[in-house]
Amino acid sequence: MKQYIAFDIGGTHIKYGIVREDGIVSACFLTDTEAHLGGPALVQKLILLSRSLLDEYEVKGVAVSTAGRVDVDRGIILGESKNIPNYKGLELKKLISEKVKLPVEVRNDADCAALCEHWIGNHGADNFIMLTVGTGIGGGIIINGELHSGHSYSAGEWGYMRIEGEEFEKVASFPALIKMAKEYKSQLKWTGKEIFDAYDQGDPKIMKAVAVFYRHLAVGISNLIYIFDPEKVIIGGGIALRGEVFLEEIKEEVKKYTKETFYNRTELVLAKHQNHSGMIGAVYHFMQKN
Repeated sequence: MKQYIAFDIGGTHIKYGIVREDGIVSACFLTDTEAHLGGPALVQKLILLSRSLLDEYEVKGVAVSTAGRVDVDRGIILGESKNIPNYKGLELKKLISEKVKLPVEVRNDADCAALCEHWIGNHGADNFIMLTVGTGIGGGIIINGELHSGHSYSAGEWGYMRIEGEEFEKVASFPALIKMAKEYKSQLKWTGKEIFDAYDQGDPKIMKAVAVFYRHLAVGISNLIYIFDPEKVIIGGGIALRGEVFLEEIKEEVKKYTKETFYNRTELVLAKHQNHSGMIGAVYHFMQKN
């Protein structure tokens, strides 16, 4: 069975390993992105990690999922990730391929997550949108079974749309939730887990902060339902690790802001492949291109 090296590049960590042609992750590792070192250093890191895997595995290519706007044909970073300096303009596909002597394909991470869910998520939908809610908010759009990228590879960047005068991801991401928690209950450091633990324990101030966070997230999802009329809204990213509890909570909130006819014909579901979705989707994209 064919297998591929896969990378999922985030602002904090890089997930990487080996993915088979059936979507099974047969090996997975985690390393720090060291984003502060910049794009060129990141490329060198990907090359070294690829070579280390090639010592152990026989593969047909390298598939990369990355933050940022990506020219999927040339494998060039068109719009850099805010967390990775000097990333814009890098020819990832060419630079890695020349050094590891293998074909390489590159795609945006939220697009890869959507491709993964379409391929092996078992959602039974050919028209859906996906939100990845974590450090920021990304998105992917599947229309009639095909990923819609837009004319400049920017479709699904709804983290930038406005909710109550602010960018969506500035009011409905994990950093936004942590900021609100600090405003309602002063504490030097909060994590998402600590906030939801306090929420579940009935902390009145944190309950107010989470309520505002859920309202912002729900209004954004409601707007997207009106725009795309999707069969399903698939939610992934760090927030989805809260599981079915989160799903029921956000369903109730979205229902408040969505007309009944729209709400009743749109199903909200959790992503099936959380931790590995970027890697799997990158490999699916690679196989489509080669």
